Amino acid sequence: METKEIENLKQDLLQEIQEKGYLSLKYVLFNEQDRTPYAVHIFYRQNVFMVNSRDDRSYVNGKTFEFNNFQEAKDKFLSILDFIVREGKREVKKRGNYMYPSPLWDD
Repeated sequence: METKEIENLKQDLLQEIQEKGYLSLKYVLFNEQDRTPYAVHIFYRQNVFMVNSRDDRSYVNGKTFEFNNFQEAKDKFLSILDFIVREGKREVKKRGNYMYPSPLWDD
């Protein structure tokens, strides 16, 4: 896939993230080498879209989901972000903190 196509997909995702109010979450878009801890990653390798999340040491948390089309990968990526927001709110209410600060659950 060409760089321009990846940039268009990235912009599509950024628009959705902004519309959902998720800019404060940790995520990485199409940069497989980025090792941001706690981030949800989406990337493209060998004609496959991949989505995973990372722990505090930036190791893959759970499994890497693989998709043959962008829409399915995008849906999974956003559903993981949705889960993180729900879980963050629950954990802050229960324990007082979560993986990292965000106005989405610290209010």
